[in-house]
Amino acid sequence: MEYRFDPTRPGSLLARDAAHDALQRAAGRVDRFEASDVAVSEPGSRYVDFLVPGLIGMSLMGGGMWGVGFAIVDMRIRRLLKRFLATPMRRSDFLIGMMISRLIFMIPEFVLLLVFARVAFGVSSAGGYLPVIVLILLGAVQFAGIGLLIASRASTIETVSGLMNLVMLPMWIFGGIFFSNERFPAIMQPLIQVLPITPLIGGLRRVMLEGATLIDLAPQLGLMALWSAVSFAIALRFFRWN
Repeated sequence: MEYRFDPTRPGSLLARDAAHDALQRAAGRVDRFEASDVAVSEPGSRYVDFLVPGLIGMSLMGGGMWGVGFAIVDMRIRRLLKRFLATPMRRSDFLIGMMISRLIFMIPEFVLLLVFARVAFGVSSAGGYLPVIVLILLGAVQFAGIGLLIASRASTIETVSGLMNLVMLPMWIFGGIFFSNERFPAIMQPLIQVLPITPLIGGLRRVMLEGATLIDLAPQLGLMALWSAVSFAIALRFFRWN
């Protein structure tokens, strides 16, 4: 008997396999082992458990970079930054203040996200929430520093938008937000591992899924601290008021 299928149609491959199995059984096939499908619902083994840390990292990246970068460029366009030249405030104080203010506004967002994930989907943290909070705070500082660096010389919204998208695109693709970045070729892994978002999302997943402690996360925390310090130092060096 011949049967045809269209591989471009959704479900066509499943229908082919079902028909093939039925024909073989009708022809007298006897399975040595009876397989069965078991739905996995244990916390930590579902896709939603894998996805929530990725969403946290994505939100930190977007909120930190866009929030700080847009605010600075908007102030520069309206010539508000030039007024600070007549004050005794140092550039470092201004930049630190921008980072802290953005951090304060971002905290409620992630509290709501974690609470919603816990109530709606039963997503919990196997390693407790203290390491999660530390990673979120350090991640916010890290991306705020990168946002400061991008906006340190940009003078128009179009310029900062283009630079933001250019910087975030590799992290969107290779950061492991929606799927594991281990699927990429081995030759790309060294570059992927040093992206700012990789240690953040990797650390969050290790804590929430595997129960890792802050000591276990020392490499990730060290890399994030390095990104924070380097980006802020360079931003401070090249920042201008006008």
